[in-house]
Amino acid sequence: MPDDTSQALVIADADDNYYVLPREVVEMARAEPAARAAIDEHLGAQGRVPLADGYTFVGVLRLTPEGELAHYTTEASWPVATTP
Repeated sequence: MPDDTSQALVIADADDNYYVLPREVVEMARAEPAARAAIDEHLGAQGRVPLADGYTFVGVLRLTPEGELAHYTTEASWPVATTP
């Protein structure tokens, strides 16, 4: 096994399609600390599910382009949670 490995988060949708998100992609989508309260409010009482290697599934947000949590960066249509 090569020594130059990196992590990737693998998720699957309801149709069993896999999505491989390299750690660098996950880091690009990190929410600002100031947005955490708004995110928690939108998530409601969804429970946390421990995954692996320090990741935890917290919930699913429904983002609209004009919503308070959908701030688009210079990255290609990458939503990043920020406060308005």
